[in-house]
Amino acid sequence: MLEDAVTLHRQGRLAEAEEAYRAILAREPENADVGHWLGLLALDAGLPQEAVPVLERVCLLAPGVPAFQANLGLAYMRCRRFPEALAAFDRAIAAEPGLFEPHLHRGMTLQEMRRPEDALESFSRAAALRDEPAAHNFRALMLDELGRYDEALEAFRRALARDAENPLAHSNYAHALVRLQRHAEALPVLEKAVAMAPDLAGMHYNLGEPLKALGRLEEALAAYDRAIALEPEMVNAHINRGLVLSHLGHGDAALAAFDQAIALEPDSVAARMGRSGALVADGRLEDALAHNRELARTPLFRAEADFHSAMLLLQDGRWAEGWTFYEARRGLDRYSDMRTYPQPEWLGDGALAGKTLYVHGEQGLGDQIMFARYLPLARRAGARVVFSPKDNLARLFGGQDLADEIRPWQSAPGAFDLHTPLASLPLAFGTRPDTVPGAVPYLHAEPALVETWRDRIGPQGFRIGICWAGSPDPLQGPDRSFPLRQCAVLAALPGVRLISLQKKDGIAELADLPADMRVENPGEDFDAGPDALVDTAALMQSLDLVISCDTSVAHLAGALGRPVWTALKRHPEWRWGTQGETMPWYPTMTLFRQEQMGQWEPVFAAMRDRLAILLERA
Repeated sequence: MLEDAVTLHRQGRLAEAEEAYRAILAREPENADVGHWLGLLALDAGLPQEAVPVLERVCLLAPGVPAFQANLGLAYMRCRRFPEALAAFDRAIAAEPGLFEPHLHRGMTLQEMRRPEDALESFSRAAALRDEPAAHNFRALMLDELGRYDEALEAFRRALARDAENPLAHSNYAHALVRLQRHAEALPVLEKAVAMAPDLAGMHYNLGEPLKALGRLEEALAAYDRAIALEPEMVNAHINRGLVLSHLGHGDAALAAFDQAIALEPDSVAARMGRSGALVADGRLEDALAHNRELARTPLFRAEADFHSAMLLLQDGRWAEGWTFYEARRGLDRYSDMRTYPQPEWLGDGALAGKTLYVHGEQGLGDQIMFARYLPLARRAGARVVFSPKDNLARLFGGQDLADEIRPWQSAPGAFDLHTPLASLPLAFGTRPDTVPGAVPYLHAEPALVETWRDRIGPQGFRIGICWAGSPDPLQGPDRSFPLRQCAVLAALPGVRLISLQKKDGIAELADLPADMRVENPGEDFDAGPDALVDTAALMQSLDLVISCDTSVAHLAGALGRPVWTALKRHPEWRWGTQGETMPWYPTMTLFRQEQMGQWEPVFAAMRDRLAILLERA
């Protein structure tokens, strides 16, 4: 009897159940229900390759049954036969659109096929059909992969609300908070996850991230040590342990940690480059460069090693070598949006007079603002310059006297003689620290918008625009942003008005301020359109000062020639140098540097003292 066989199956007596199913099929070979149960048994036994032919025959016998198609899709998926799995799930959904599992498993299949937008759609449909943690969690993972971090956070929160005893749900939610640089909020969530699952190495590893970002380095080190004790071969734990040891000034121990990671995973680029960074932090620049040269002999590491050498050389002021090595970025996946064209590329070799030079934008908002200063140099050399910026910057650049023509991103002109990526222009013009084209302003805000925002904010007080968080960037790390609360010491000074220049990332911090701290929000319409930074540029013209972390707002203020104070993490990017308050790129910018990773209080104490002097003079 089928009922008896199913009972054995549900009791976990799989061998007896299989024997019973096969006995029935010997008598009734066309019984699709029994064949389906036999296929499910193979799936339950972890044998999807045996389930496939059984379920294929079942679907031939009864092609219109959605559960049969759904489980055939599951068998295909577990055999990594993803196109066939997708087709089976589609047949199941076509037969009965309201089934939860086919939508969920279809999303998982699309995720494996690296189609995150389509996977998100399937997971969203599954979540709408059934309010289950798995659907919210998978949906959140896709949102995170697509860079939609605020939505990912909400989806992870919903998953946690429905599975509050699951440590992984806590960990995922905390991960989303970390991506949004809300480390103080993430920390107690991860501490709870660790308490729930103290024997899981991954929980301790995840705990290290907010501790590291908050400057609690000894505690972060202890978290990575616990992770390694539980899982000695966790490569990323050794890498992060090396980073923390390096920040703590334990150079030899940091190198040993990276060496251990390399021994475990010789092809780890992060471990190899982390070792180079540890040498730099230990004051051994030449050893780091030698290490990179050795790595560059291996094709796997060449682009990354050469690009890291570029950062070191540029930061050290050795720009003749540095700009040449900077071209190695073309071999890195993170710069895959760089374009090539059949026309010759111009890197300073040959005259520009009478030629049309097409300059294509690359990298982020701040990089494009910083390097746009080179466009007039090409025009002065006799070229007709056509520029296509990315990230919706066409309007910001379009009102300037930078280029002869501004075009949308990736829209090359119909005819041109030469082309170059924007960030290759410093190489092309042979830039050295003492020859940076540093005259400002080279950007100007739209006059009508300047008037609008001047009227909106009014003339009262000493007006300081603040931007505290850059967009999440794994290359820069979360520690380039500072907590908005750090500005409380500035807000406490008489007459100071703090006005937010923040968009999206970090904006939630406005709702969690000390009772005596006020930050004005310019409104929902502030840079709400498709064009990046046009309102920000206009508002800056009515500010007495801009204070920013290392992000595009700092670059914009510098390009506009506005007074700007930039708060820098302990080990900033190459462009800011290693010491001093000034730098050649932006004459109106003052740099305030961390002395210890994660410690922002001394930075803002120095700003408070400087601001008090300004206010006295005013």
